Amino acid sequence: MKSCNNILRGGALTLAFLPIINLNAQYNQSISVEGKYVPEIFHIDRVNTFPKQHKFTLETTPLNYDGKSVPANFKPRLIPMAATGWRDTQTVSSNKGYLDLGLGSWLNSTLSAGYRFADSEHTKAGIWLQHNSTSLWKPKLENGNPDTRQFRYDETIGAYASHDFQDKGTLQGAVSWHIGNFNYYAYAPEWDSQNKKAPTQTLNDIAAKIEWLSPVKDDAISWYAGAGVRYFGYRSFYSRYSIPADNYDKLSSTQGNRETDINFNAGFKFPTAEKSVIGVDLKGDILLYAGEKGWPEYALSYGQPVTDPYFSPDNYGLITLTPYYRFAKDRLLIRIGADIDIAFNAGYSYDRYPAFHVAPDVKLDFQASPVNFYLHILGGSKLHTLASNYELDYYQSPLIYNTRPVYTPLDGQLGVSFGPFAGFKAGTEFAFRVSRGEYLGGWYQTSVNRLNSAFGSLPDEYLNNGIISDISYKFDSAYTTNMHGFSIGANLSYDCGKVFKITTKGNYQPQNGTKGYFNGYDRPRWILDLSAESNPWSTLRISAAYNYRGVRTIYTKGSYSGSLNYDDMILAGLRLPDMTTLNLGASYGITDNFDVWVQADNILNRHTPLLPELPQQGVCIYGGISLRF
Repeated sequence: MKSCNNILRGGALTLAFLPIINLNAQYNQSISVEGKYVPEIFHIDRVNTFPKQHKFTLETTPLNYDGKSVPANFKPRLIPMAATGWRDTQTVSSNKGYLDLGLGSWLNSTLSAGYRFADSEHTKAGIWLQHNSTSLWKPKLENGNPDTRQFRYDETIGAYASHDFQDKGTLQGAVSWHIGNFNYYAYAPEWDSQNKKAPTQTLNDIAAKIEWLSPVKDDAISWYAGAGVRYFGYRSFYSRYSIPADNYDKLSSTQGNRETDINFNAGFKFPTAEKSVIGVDLKGDILLYAGEKGWPEYALSYGQPVTDPYFSPDNYGLITLTPYYRFAKDRLLIRIGADIDIAFNAGYSYDRYPAFHVAPDVKLDFQASPVNFYLHILGGSKLHTLASNYELDYYQSPLIYNTRPVYTPLDGQLGVSFGPFAGFKAGTEFAFRVSRGEYLGGWYQTSVNRLNSAFGSLPDEYLNNGIISDISYKFDSAYTTNMHGFSIGANLSYDCGKVFKITTKGNYQPQNGTKGYFNGYDRPRWILDLSAESNPWSTLRISAAYNYRGVRTIYTKGSYSGSLNYDDMILAGLRLPDMTTLNLGASYGITDNFDVWVQADNILNRHTPLLPELPQQGVCIYGGISLRF
C-alpha cells in the first residue's frame, strides 16, 4: 500500500495502448463449449445505460488473454443494448430485484429494473426492463432548423427462464421486445419549403430463443441445440427521390424494410483420448424480408434488371458447418478446424454470393506463466442484415438492398501477454485481416438532407479527393469494397487495490480506402481508451474515462463529373474530425442496498459529428439512485 501511495503522490504513470472495446469473451476451459457456439447470457439482471452519443461496433481481439481459457467470438445478446461511456456495464445482481433510476441535462433519463421470481438451485426465471430517452437537446446546424430538438426513446422488456435437470442437461430460454422512437435530429431542410420538421422513425426489435445444453463431461459425448427468431423492422424510409422521380424538392416517404431471422445452432464434441476431442458445430440463419417492391426511375441508369426488387430484397439463408479437432495438455491448447459456409439466394439475383466458402478456424495457445502466447487464424462469412447495420449506425438506412454477406478468407491474430507482476499487466498483439465486400453504410442522414451533393455542401478541408464531384445515393447499402489491413494493439494496467486502478488500451490501424482494418464506419487510425477508478472507502467509488478516435474517415462511392456509371465510380473518403470524450462519475452507498450516484459525460463539451451531419450532445450532467432488494 505504501508503494501505491507513492505512485499517487508522484502522479507519474506511463500509459500504453489497447483496443477501446473488447468484443470477445473468455471462458474457463473446464466449462467452455468448444467451437463457434458460445452459451448466451439469459440472466440479464441489470443494464446500466444512458442514451449514448455514439454507438460504434469495433472489431478487436482479446489482448487480456491469459492462456488458461479459450477465447470465443462473443455473440450479441437477444436485444443489443448501447455500451459506450461510464455507466455502460451489464452485471448479474445477487439480489432478486433491482431498480436504477437516473435523470440528466437535456432531459436524458434512464430506468433499469428487474426481478427474479424463481431463484432456486436448479430453476431461475425473471423479468427485466430498460428505458433510455433524451428529448431536449438542440443541435447547431449550418442549414438546419434552429428549433429542432433531438428526441430518442428506447424501451425494452424481457423475460428469461432456465432449469437444470442435473445429470440430463439444462433447458433455457429468453424473449425480449425493444421498441425505438426517434427523429433524424440533424435534418437540414434547405430543399424542403413545405416541411421544416425533422422526420421521425419507429423501429421494432423482437427476439426469442430456446436452447438445450447437455452436461459437459470429459469421457462422454456432450451436445447442444437451440433455435430462435428475431424480427427487426422500420416504419418509414425517407428520400429526396419520389416515385416516379419527378419531384426532388421535398422529402418523400415509403415503407421501411421488415426483416425476420429464423436461426438455429447445434453441435457435439466427442472425446477421442484423455487430452483430445473432435467436434462439429452447426449454425444457420434464414432471412425473410417484407416491404414495398419496385424501382425508382433513377435506378435504371445503372442498367439493373427492372424485375429485381429494390425496396425488399430476396429471402436468403446461410449455414455454417465447423468440424474441428482439439488437443489440450498442461499449458498447451491446439484447435484445428474450418468454417464451411453454404449460402443460398444471398445478394442480387444478377450477382449472387457464391454457394460455398471455406475459411480456417485454427487456434494455438500456450501458457508459459507469467508470459502467455496465442496465434489464431480465423475467417468466415458475416451476415449483412438490418439488425447488424443497426449495430454500426443507430441512424442507418431503413432499407437494405444488397444481402450479400461479407466474406473474410483470413483473420489472423498473434499476441503475447505478461503478468500480473505486483499488480501490473501488459499485452501486445498484431492482427491482419482480408475481407471481401465490406459495406460502406453510415450516410443515411446526409442523403436525407442533401441527396447526392455531400462533397459540394461540406467544407473543403474535409475532402480527401478534390476531383470527386458528388456522392451518388449514399443511402444505398449495396455499396461495398474489398479491404485488407493490419492492426497493432497494446495494453497496460495497474491495480493497486481500492486505492487506485488504471487501465490503458489502444490500437493503431492504418486506413486508406481499400487498405485498412475495419473498425466502424468512421474508420479511425488511432483508438485510445484510458480509465481509472478509486475506491478509497467501501461506500465511495470514483471513476474517470477518456476515449479518443483519431484520423477518422468515412468512405463511399464517388463519381467523376457527376457520372452515374457504376464502373466509373471510385472510393471517395470524407475526413471526419477526431473524437475526444472525457467522462467522470462517482457513487456513494447510503446503505448496503441503496446508492446515490452522479456522472458527467463529455465534459470537454465537444459536438463532434459521429458520422456525417450527426453531431453529438455536449456536456451532460446526470444523477440518480440504485436500489437492490
